[in-house]
Amino acid sequence: MKKYKILAYIVLITIIIIMGCVIYVNASKDPKQDQKEKTFSEMEYLESELTELFNTMNGISNNNYNVSVKEISKDAGENAQSQQTESNKSGESQNNENGNSQSSNGSENSEGSENSNSEGSSGQSGDSSNSQSGQGESTKSQNEANQKYELELSGILTGQEQIDWQNIKGQIEIVYSSIPNITLDLYEMNVNKDDILNFNKQYDNLIKSSQNENKQEFLDILNSLYGYIPGFFSNLTDDEDYKTAIEAKRYVLSAYSKLDQEKWEDINNDISKAIEVFSKLVTNTNMDTGKQLAVNKGYIILNEMQNAVNINDRSVFLIKYKNLLEELKNI
Repeated sequence: MKKYKILAYIVLITIIIIMGCVIYVNASKDPKQDQKEKTFSEMEYLESELTELFNTMNGISNNNYNVSVKEISKDAGENAQSQQTESNKSGESQNNENGNSQSSNGSENSEGSENSNSEGSSGQSGDSSNSQSGQGESTKSQNEANQKYELELSGILTGQEQIDWQNIKGQIEIVYSSIPNITLDLYEMNVNKDDILNFNKQYDNLIKSSQNENKQEFLDILNSLYGYIPGFFSNLTDDEDYKTAIEAKRYVLSAYSKLDQEKWEDINNDISKAIEVFSKLVTNTNMDTGKQLAVNKGYIILNEMQNAVNINDRSVFLIKYKNLLEELKNI
């Protein structure tokens, strides 16, 4: 009996300790900090989606290869079909030879054959429907057999720049469904109300522009939208390195939006501002090794982008741009 009492005391003490820990954790939570982290995650999502829309305008993808489906040439299909026909003829010939050898036996069983024919005629319609179904499946399998799958390079120089506006419209609509919640959370974080309102108006303009399917107009509005992102993040995080990287990216995207217009002087000014902002990260000696490596590589790529601007080469600029975005993800 004494043993059970000791065990009951141990269980009771354990429960009290667990409940105390739960109460302490809940009491120590800062509701404002939780709201701040939630809004920061929402803004990360929004920033990522806007960047993806920029990339889509020039067919820039993180994937180096795309899977394509191609039809096999008609000649190749005809050759395969002729081989199949010859095989069928060979089978028919063999069946005829077997049928001739059995003709003598057939005369002795003529009465049984007549009975068999009468029974077979009743099932002819069923065989016909099965045959049609089989032909449909055969056609489907033949179509699949006439297709082949290939990996195609999907880079700046090898990719196609045809804009998939239908996909873009769908992407914009998906993001729009989250805008009201993000707006409310930004208000909770005391973000400038005018900036929030103007951002929402510009997003409405972005929706309208996607319907017009005008690339340059779409890029101009995207550039205006992204201009609000650094200001939003300034209220949501104390990570100065992250805020600096977003500010530099803002100028890079601004330069990117002017490529089709070939405004090389304006593009050069934007890249110069990006380098000026990004240099703050280079002089920061308190970074961990991984982040410092990304910063050094990013700084080199930014200067190489300026060289691409000096020679007025759009493709070189886009290649450097794609590489820079990969490095910015690690900061």
